Amino acid sequence: MIIELTVRNISLIAELRLALDPGLNILTGETGAGKSILLGALSLLLGEKASGDIIRTGCETASVEAVWQAGTIPEVEALLEASGLPACEDQALIIKRMLSRNGRGKCFVNGSYTTLAVLQQIGDVLVDLHGQHEHQSLLHRSRQRDLLDAWGGLSELRARVAQAYEQLRRCREARERLTMDEAQRVRRLDMLDFQINEIAAARLQPGEGEVLNEERSRLQHAERLINNVQEALEILHRREGASAREGISLAADMLSDLSQYDTAMGGMADDLRSAEAAVADVVGRLADFADSFEADPGRLEAVEERLDVLGKLKRKYGAAEEDILAFHEQARRERESLAQQDEELERLAREEAQSAERLALAARALSAAREKAGTELARRLEKELLELGFKQAVFHIQVRPREDAQGWIAWDGKSYHCGPAGADEIEFGISPNPGEEVRPVSKIASGGELSRIMLAIKVIAAQASQVHTMVFDEVDAGIGGATAEAVGRKLNALSGQNQVVVISHLPQIARFAHRHFLVQKAVEHGRTATMVTGLDAEGRVREIARLMAGDQLTETALRHARELIEKK
Repeated sequence: MIIELTVRNISLIAELRLALDPGLNILTGETGAGKSILLGALSLLLGEKASGDIIRTGCETASVEAVWQAGTIPEVEALLEASGLPACEDQALIIKRMLSRNGRGKCFVNGSYTTLAVLQQIGDVLVDLHGQHEHQSLLHRSRQRDLLDAWGGLSELRARVAQAYEQLRRCREARERLTMDEAQRVRRLDMLDFQINEIAAARLQPGEGEVLNEERSRLQHAERLINNVQEALEILHRREGASAREGISLAADMLSDLSQYDTAMGGMADDLRSAEAAVADVVGRLADFADSFEADPGRLEAVEERLDVLGKLKRKYGAAEEDILAFHEQARRERESLAQQDEELERLAREEAQSAERLALAARALSAAREKAGTELARRLEKELLELGFKQAVFHIQVRPREDAQGWIAWDGKSYHCGPAGADEIEFGISPNPGEEVRPVSKIASGGELSRIMLAIKVIAAQASQVHTMVFDEVDAGIGGATAEAVGRKLNALSGQNQVVVISHLPQIARFAHRHFLVQKAVEHGRTATMVTGLDAEGRVREIARLMAGDQLTETALRHARELIEKK
């Protein structure tokens, strides 16, 4: 249940706080006053996408915040825990969404940052929002199918169908990739043979290129390497007179003698001894290099040729030897698969048949469950529609698997088209008046009739739903008189077990409000702003009189308004 909704800088709203009651909350006001802006703001809080255009002119940021009494709803608690969000304190759930013209919005739950996707998940549990044009979705068979499945609790069966469908789809795609004409298969085999043989002939070794590049560098600069190494040896060891090594040794002895006068000299002498050992090691290695290294033009040519081979392979198959070898393995496996195509096709055909059988069983079970749920839902809807002004209406929900000669599944000797939602075409039909044939809702229902049919569905669904807040925008579109009275009574009954928020323009509905709000536009400091006022008893009388008679509030209109409110 929404305890309080706060909106800042959304469209015409500068700042607004709306404290809602548990029962039937009704918002009325003149057209254009901003009633639907409030529900639009609530939609933003429930995860609807937003753009900077919705932010009030002259403002850079906007926000919507609501406090829910939701701490005892298990689904909410589970979502908070799964998302790593703080638990509710005192059963209060606080959701806030901030918008910015630069598009960098933020979402918070109980003070912690979260994503829009998490907001949508929580919103699905908290609120059932029926927008201005949602009843038009009844014109689409896919929506009718979804409504039937949701009411019948068929999500598990439907998920089983979706899983089986995906398995069959993957299997069919794999088989189709292998099923190619013979000429194409031969061409592909020839290409793979060439690639496999070219890479195999090169006898690649991982890291070979790096080793060869180092060797080429040595061979290309052989003369300089030899000259500099020999010069270094002369300096360190072989030059006439004292060598560098001998000089280090002599200096170490001198410092050692001085250590009796200054202990620091002994430490420096030790350091020179270590340096002498290091120099001796370098001298040995340089001597080994000088003795073993020789310029070899033939070897340099061989290295260049090998690097050229590697370069050509890298340009074709990968940036490194490891990538080329991986390409070789992949090509080898593909060639093996193509060479054994007949056996692979037979295996895939068996797997496809098994997958199609599993899908057919799942789709048929779902179809049977829909038939049963459809019959029960139709009877329940007839009862609800009778109370909503449809006298002796007959409602029918047709569940018909769609036959298709090229369909993926079959039962009872017939082939059917099947998708992830099953094989059925669902169609809601109604005969609004006695003697008329049942025809599709999409062909005979007016906007007002569609609105009432959707309300009837919502009423039935609410009995099994865990959602405790229901929001209706313009549910009274296209109706009036006794029908409006019936809709008002139905909303009032629905509010007995749910918090219901309704935007209405009819007095017959507004009279049932447990809490009545007036939405108005006003000009403050030269700017138009939407304001919402909670009405007291006298305020309700005046607003309902306005809904009945317009702005001319005569004593007669006021008397009729009081009578309507007091009417049982």
